[in-house]
This record gives sequence, C-alpha cells and structure tokens, in this order.
Amino acid sequence: MPILILSLIIQVTLIIHVIRTGRPTWWIFLILFAPGIGSTIYVLLEILPNTGIFSTVRKAEQRVIKALDPTRELRAAQEAFDLTPTVGNRLRLAHASVEMGDFANAEMLYRDCLEGQFVDDPTALLGHARTLVELGRHKEAIERINQLRVFGREGPAEALVFARAAEALGQYEDAEEAYAFAAPRIPTLEAQARYIRFLRLVGRDVDATRELQEFDVRLSRVPRHFQADARKWRTLAIA
Repeated sequence: MPILILSLIIQVTLIIHVIRTGRPTWWIFLILFAPGIGSTIYVLLEILPNTGIFSTVRKAEQRVIKALDPTRELRAAQEAFDLTPTVGNRLRLAHASVEMGDFANAEMLYRDCLEGQFVDDPTALLGHARTLVELGRHKEAIERINQLRVFGREGPAEALVFARAAEALGQYEDAEEAYAFAAPRIPTLEAQARYIRFLRLVGRDVDATRELQEFDVRLSRVPRHFQADARKWRTLAIA
C-alpha cells in the first residue's frame, strides 16, 4: 500500500509539472497508463536535462579524457581541418591549439579566419585578441577588442581580454573598470583571480582582500572534480 501511495504521489506531481511547464499533453497519458516506466522516462528526458546534471557529467568525462589523452582534441581538430579546411574547422583547431598552449599557431589560425565574409566574425576576433595577449602583443589585442565594440560586442569575455591588455600597457584606470565588470560575470574564477592580482599590483590591498574572500566563497562551491583547476586561479591571485 505505501508503495502504491508513493507511486500515485509521484504521478500526480509529474502531471502537475507537465501542465505548469506547458509540455505536450501526451506525457500525461504516458505517466498515467505506464506507471513507473512513464514517470521514469519523463524524469530522464524532461527534468534531469534541465538541472545541469548531464552537463556536469559531460564536463567531468571530458576532463578525464583530456587527462588520459591530452592531445586527443588537437589531433581530431587537425584531422578535421586537413580533410575539410572550413572556417569552422579552422576555429576548432585554433581553440585546440590554445588549450595546448600553442598560442603562436592559434594566433595564425584565428588571423586566417578573419578574411572574406568572416572578416568581422566575433568568435575569431575574440579568439585572436586572446592569443595576442598571450603573445604580449597588447596594442593589437586592444585593436581587436575595439573592432568587437563597434559591433556591440562588449561582454565580460571581451572585457577580460581588454583588461589584461590595458594592464600590460599601464592603462590602469581602463583595466580596473574592465576587470570590475568581468570578474562577477564570468562563471570561471579566472577573471576574479586576475582582478585580485591587479588590485594588489596597484596597492589596493583592502579591496583585494575583500575580493579574495568572495573568491574563496565561490571556490568552496566548485564541484570536487573541478577543484584542482579552480585552485590554480587562487594561486595566481595571491602570487
């Protein structure tokens, strides 16, 4: 009897979910006339994918694969590009090169994407700006970011690249504004870590300490399997 009551409660709850979220009404019939199986299928296909669980699992799986075979994506991207040298495959290869720390090759690939109808492609422009920063070509990086601004692309990712370039050029007011904008808006901890280091560089230790406290709160919420990568940004922040 308790099992039947629990099953009924689950069915009613899921039916209410179907109605409130505007999903197809045939889900109601599946849940009603296929008790157990119907409910399970609904949870797997309609509820769990929206919780972020699958995304977390995929990311963890990708991290394991990368640890076991670090050059796998680079090889796959190179093979795809060699077979079909499209802009999409070139961008994929550029990104894989960045992941492997080969910024010189990535810079060339991103630059080659910026031709013809893709001369203003925002993905290629941002990628090129990032690699230019890594290569110490900060004025060129800012030029790329300014191109993105012309097209209304002034998001957190663009701001972080601009902040790093401006800092390197001694444009501290511009860098501070960009870091302050990017730090709370980028999901990873990189922007906040770089902001903390910048604040310490310009002697704003009180502000840096406050940001570090917030950083540690965010760090404590990072899933365990992502902790190692997250902690490297704390090391950068206090270096």
